[in-house]
Formats: sequence, structure tokens, C-alpha cells
Amino acid sequence: MTTSYELAGPDIVHESFGGNLVVLNLASGQYFGLNSSAALLWNAIVDGQAVTDEVATGALAFAQQLIELGLIVPATAVQAKPAAALCLDSAPTIEVYDDLSDLIVADPIHDVDDEAGWPKMPNTQS
Repeated sequence: MTTSYELAGPDIVHESFGGNLVVLNLASGQYFGLNSSAALLWNAIVDGQAVTDEVATGALAFAQQLIELGLIVPATAVQAKPAAALCLDSAPTIEVYDDLSDLIVADPIHDVDDEAGWPKMPNTQS
């Protein structure tokens, strides 16, 4: 079975910092550190490539872990991109952090309205 995935929503963002990949869930405030093997798989998943254990050992288990963490969902697109075999130097691992979640969720920069812009002011009409 060939499966592809997509980000679970617009609140899931990622960025590389000096060879390290960090994924952030803006809705929950959790952030995730991915080792180099996990980063390769993440980039393949985000690119829409099919995920199988033929791509890399442990790829399906890693995808399942990402689903459980609320970072990806099965893709709605019917056709996945062809899978390219990846050479992983270690097992893919992801570390979960929530020490800054209160600050990330409370950050008003996330309260953006398409029409009103930033910051979105609370509706105070009664």
C-alpha cells in the first residue's frame, strides 16, 4: 500500500536551523526536534512522496508517530509522488518539547485576521 501525507493544518510549521529541523505546532505550542534521519523523512513527507518501509526502514512507524503527535494526516490527494529511497544514518527520532507552549500559544502574533490584520482585536461588543 502506498500512502502519502500532508501537514495536519496551517498551524504546523517547520524550519531548519544549522542542520537541525524543528517542527512547531502553533495551536498547541509544542515543538519537536528531529534528528537528521527524521528530517530526511519529514522533508520527503512534506514533499508529498509516498511513504513505505522500502523508502527507509522505519518510515511507516515514523509516519504513524507523526500522526499520533497531530503533525500530519493522510493526504487528500489521490496520487502520491514516487518514493525515492533514502539512506538514513540512524533511526528516525523525534523529541517533543512543551516547555514554551504557554508562551507560544499566548503570543498575539498568532491572532491574525485576514481582513483586520495583526493583532486581531477581541470582539468586545455585547
